[in-house]
Amino acid sequence: MVGNHEGKGIPSRHALYFPEKGGRKYGTKIWDYSYRWNIDDLLGFVFPGEFSPVCHKIAVDYLEYLVEKGEVTYQDKVEFCNQHNYSINTLNKHIIPKLYRFGLIHRTREFPKTTAWNIKSKRRSYEHESQQFSSFLRKIADEWEAILNTGRLKRKHENQKQKETQKEIEKQEKQDWERWEKERALGC
Repeated sequence: MVGNHEGKGIPSRHALYFPEKGGRKYGTKIWDYSYRWNIDDLLGFVFPGEFSPVCHKIAVDYLEYLVEKGEVTYQDKVEFCNQHNYSINTLNKHIIPKLYRFGLIHRTREFPKTTAWNIKSKRRSYEHESQQFSSFLRKIADEWEAILNTGRLKRKHENQKQKETQKEIEKQEKQDWERWEKERALGC
């Protein structure tokens, strides 16, 4: 267990942010499938600009840089931070771990070549883009759609069954009524 978070909700480092119900913030962006989002739009769910504008800006710039380069080494990260006047610690401790956790990037660590490795050795990391994020969300969306479709089919089947049962009851009542009328007509 990472920590006792009872009653405090999900820690932000593990949470996606979905703005107001129905996505009204995004307008046609969310409903028009021909509209292409950019990195800024996507990272609004991981680093919401309203709540963490600095992290959002750093993450957007870093991902644009990463997509452009394909792979980013530690030295590239230092140059990126110096060029944009960002903190390397913020990038390494807040931005990259969350991007990695959500599957937007893949991180690989390399061992120092000049020293013998031990548990305290500094391992430099480098990152490259990953499609794990889209794979997870696509799977979640597909499974939710399947659950909804199954529920709808069950309800439709149950409604059909109820209609058939109702028709059978009406048919039986009609037969009983006709039989009663015949018996009454014969008895008179």
